[in-house]
Amino acid sequence: MSTRAGTTRAAVTASLRPVLLTAVVLLAAGCGGAGETPPPQSPPPTIPTGAPPSNRPVPAAPDPLVSTPPAGGTALPPERVDVDALPAGLPTLVWTRGDRTVGVYGRGGGCTDARLEVVEQDTERVVLRVVQFSTGPGPCTRELVYPPLEVTLDAPLGRRPVVLTGQVG
Repeated sequence: MSTRAGTTRAAVTASLRPVLLTAVVLLAAGCGGAGETPPPQSPPPTIPTGAPPSNRPVPAAPDPLVSTPPAGGTALPPERVDVDALPAGLPTLVWTRGDRTVGVYGRGGGCTDARLEVVEQDTERVVLRVVQFSTGPGPCTRELVYPPLEVTLDAPLGRRPVVLTGQVG
C-alpha cells in the first residue's frame, strides 16, 4: 500500500506543479512588472487669480453690511471721524440722525453683544466708545451681527469731529 500511496502522491504533486507555477507567475506580475516605471507626474494645473503678489498691501473692501447707515441716517464724512483708537475689526462708519443723534455699528453674535457710550462731549469734539461684551458662558455660535447703535448728545453735533474708541472684552 505504501507504494500505491507514494505513486498517487507523486501524480497529484506532478499535476499541481503547473498550477502552482502559473499562480506564482501571476502574483509576481501583479506586484509590478519587471523594468516598468510609472509615467512621470506633471505638476497640478494652476488657475490665474489676478491676485496681487503677497508683498503688496491689499486695500480692504468695505463690508456691505456696515458701509451705509441705516434708513434715515446720514453718513458723516470719513475725514470728520478719528478711528485711531478703535480696535481692529470694529466698523468705522459714523452717521447722524437729526442734529443730536449719532450712530455707529457694533459687533456681536454668539455670546457677545455691543453698546455705544458717550465718553466725552465738549465744544471741540465728541468721543464715543463701542463696547463689545460677553452675554454668557456659552455654548456660543460663531455668527457675527452688526447692530446699529445710537446715542443722543447734549447739544447738536454741528461741525465737531467724532473720535471712536472701543473696548472688546
